[in-house]
Amino acid sequence: MRVASLRWRFTAERVRETPDLQGVYTLWDGKECVFVGHTPWNRSLQQCLRAHLGLSDEGAIRASHFTWETTSTPKGREQEILERRVEAAQGRLPRYNLPGSPLAPTKTSVTDLHARS
Repeated sequence: MRVASLRWRFTAERVRETPDLQGVYTLWDGKECVFVGHTPWNRSLQQCLRAHLGLSDEGAIRASHFTWETTSTPKGREQEILERRVEAAQGRLPRYNLPGSPLAPTKTSVTDLHARS
């Protein structure tokens, strides 16, 4: 069963309230979706968002809000959300999903390696 959140301010307090579960999340800069991500098998929503909050605090990325959704298939759900976002944005990926961005995907887990094959 999926549980989706409302859009929350991207603050340490709100990130601490995020579940320690697997899922997908989006980062927003105002009304613009700037990143769609998923949790690798060994990290939770809270851990991933905490890492991104650090990048935001350092000024490496700009994000004002976030959403999250729990799911047992985070990589597949991320792809679904990205496909919808790209379609809605007439073929453009969110800015931090582009190659070379500070949030560019890394092959950090077995599931990520298999998903890219």
